[in-house]
Amino acid sequence: MKIKGIGTVSKEKAMEILTREGRDAVASGDITLEELGEMYKLEKIKKACRIGNNPETFRACYRWIPDDMKEDLTPDQLGRLTDQFYECYGAGKNA
Repeated sequence: MKIKGIGTVSKEKAMEILTREGRDAVASGDITLEELGEMYKLEKIKKACRIGNNPETFRACYRWIPDDMKEDLTPDQLGRLTDQFYECYGAGKNA
């Protein structure tokens, strides 16, 4: 399957991020391949990001990235950008 910002990834590789229930949902069609690709990319972004282990902080910073950039940029670039939003918030709060 083709994922913008990543390239071609096998369905099996993308499914490695899912729980058993998630894999069953893909098999039954409850989760589409497009949704699976989005989840896979988001997981890669969290791993590339220093704040990826903190779900609330990650979501608060990641939401500031425009949607068109989320599609086109690589997970490493999106992770760095998310970290920059976090640092920007911290700098403003401390100023």
